[in-house]
Amino acid sequence: MKKKLISILIANLFLAAPVFAQDSLKISGSVNLGGIASDDDDAVDPSRLTDIRDLSDGVLFGWDIKGRSSAHWFDFFGENIGRDDQYINLRGGSYGRFKYRLFSDSLTRNFLEGGLTPYAGAGTSNHTATGWPLLNTTSWNSVNVGYDRRDDGGYFEFGGLSPWYFRVDGNQVTTSGSKIGAASQGMSPVNGYVDLAFPVEYTTKNWTVEGGYATKTMHFSASWMSSKFETDNTKVDWTNGFWSSGTDTTYLGAGNEYSRVALNGTIRQLPLNSTLAARYTKDELESSFAVGTTVLGISPSGTPARQLPVGANTPNFDGNVENETFTLALTSTPMKGLDTRIYLNENDREDGSTHMAFNSAPVTTSTYVNEPYSYEKSNYGIDAFYRFNKGNRVGAGWDYLDFDRKDMRYDYNRSKDRTWWLEWKTSMIENVSARVKYSNLDRSSDFKLGNAGASANSSDYMFRYQSAFDAGELKQDKWKVNFDATPAEFLDLGLEFNYKDNKYQDVVLGRHSDNRREVYGNVSFGDPSAWRFTLFGDYEKVEYESQHRVVGASAATTPPGPYDPFMPPTSANYNWQGLNEESNYAYGLAIDWPASEKLKLSASLVRYKTDGSMDFAAPSVVATQPAPISLYDDSERTAFNLKGTFAFSKAISFTAGWAYEKYEYADAQYDGYRYTIPATNRQDAYLMGYLKDPNYKANIFYGWVTWKF
Repeated sequence: MKKKLISILIANLFLAAPVFAQDSLKISGSVNLGGIASDDDDAVDPSRLTDIRDLSDGVLFGWDIKGRSSAHWFDFFGENIGRDDQYINLRGGSYGRFKYRLFSDSLTRNFLEGGLTPYAGAGTSNHTATGWPLLNTTSWNSVNVGYDRRDDGGYFEFGGLSPWYFRVDGNQVTTSGSKIGAASQGMSPVNGYVDLAFPVEYTTKNWTVEGGYATKTMHFSASWMSSKFETDNTKVDWTNGFWSSGTDTTYLGAGNEYSRVALNGTIRQLPLNSTLAARYTKDELESSFAVGTTVLGISPSGTPARQLPVGANTPNFDGNVENETFTLALTSTPMKGLDTRIYLNENDREDGSTHMAFNSAPVTTSTYVNEPYSYEKSNYGIDAFYRFNKGNRVGAGWDYLDFDRKDMRYDYNRSKDRTWWLEWKTSMIENVSARVKYSNLDRSSDFKLGNAGASANSSDYMFRYQSAFDAGELKQDKWKVNFDATPAEFLDLGLEFNYKDNKYQDVVLGRHSDNRREVYGNVSFGDPSAWRFTLFGDYEKVEYESQHRVVGASAATTPPGPYDPFMPPTSANYNWQGLNEESNYAYGLAIDWPASEKLKLSASLVRYKTDGSMDFAAPSVVATQPAPISLYDDSERTAFNLKGTFAFSKAISFTAGWAYEKYEYADAQYDGYRYTIPATNRQDAYLMGYLKDPNYKANIFYGWVTWKF
């Protein structure tokens, strides 16, 4: 497929050559040819190293060609040709008449290399295994999990009838391979679970047609978009060791179709030097498929595992979600130095999907339902900026968001966000600029569960005190400070500070607060014609504070009210607090040194570090106190790159380089990683090795010859 696409692009380039030839086309550019070799022998699982990029030994080939004439132009770029991360882009046109683009962008996602699975057929729609329990991994099969993704497309825009124009866009995204998945063996992972390699065979086709009218004072357009997602696999059948080696089924995403109509309009040069812009969209997402009729399980009488009816209320699911948006903005300059903006955004989502209900009476007496989600958002606000002298500008604004969930969410029905902000930007000191912005958000919400549960002996009673931080009442303070300076020739300084503090209101169980702080700085110094270095550093810290409750014994065996978080703690029923901390560090150094007229050297060192922790607090009546977790998603990555370019002549140059990378990952949940978790009554769990060995060290050597013309 890659060779075919390259042939098509080059053929189109040569077909256009006679047209360009009549117009004195001048062609310039470069072609690169070289190779790459990698040493990653220290990596047990090199998927972290090779995810998204192709570092395999082989040829490096690319080009960058430009053509210009008085009437036509084109740019033809390609890199990593024939490799998994190949990219090709051809664009061009005729000035004032038309323009076009053709492209192909490829990448590979690698999740696991050299893993193990008890299943045959991993990565397909049928995983099979016999002889459960299968706790001896020497009899397992090796497995690699990953997929190739490729995006091919382009556009053509005709403007030869100015001010009218017409444009068509299209692309196709193909994805092939497998991805990490999992399934529980019984009614929940408590009965054991298995890692599965879900098959990935997707195709998404997108088309957009747009037409419009554009002048200096106005622009109007209408467009229609169609997108179709197709998949070859809507389910995975797999042998369930818990259910007596019966065949279980995990359902995957189904195909769908999406369409959108958009209308845009902009009018400029209105009174008060105003511009009025409006946009309207209406889209629809549809998906239909037959509902599974059986579930693997066992009846209460204890008969062997068998397929049982799911008790669905309808044999088919018809998904339908419609969104309608409207945006209106008016920007004005009512007086010298004053800029204003008034805006309105409306978003209405209607989920008309089939309401499903399942009740597989032989397996469980519970009824399971889906949760369609509709909402309406109304957002409007105003902001203004005033420049009271050449070096100082102040701004202020107010924003209001009304989020109505149409009574389709179980805990919060409606929330209202009110935000105001102030900003000052100054450059009154020569070669120095600074910006300070503060914003304050106040959210009020309608909580629906304030009377849940008949008494504190009911598990529903605890809903009264549980709060979701994404919709609950909130007070937020946010600061942002930027500073840039050039105090001396060839010296550049930069500093940025960000702070955000969220306080969730009236929360008993759930997240109480979170705080984010980030500092970034950089220094660059040196004459580019001689040498220059850049040093940067970044630090970010995030903290989450929360409180939760454990109910280990019901009211029948403990004092009344176990679901009341204000009851005195017991060894079985108590509240506990958690403090999550995540710190991220990054720093680096880059040096560019023209060693001679023909030789240029550059080097860079970048280091990233994440350091997370989780601390717990519980009342003294708890016999075994929870221990803090120091290894909570910690990682370190070091990357060094040394590159040199030698200009042999004006047309020929040689480039060679060496890159070194080291990655280390530590997380308490992966300590003592095992492929199996043995349990009684066939409740074993089986893993494939995902994130078992993510660490790697690699040396990468590369080089190429460049011919310029």
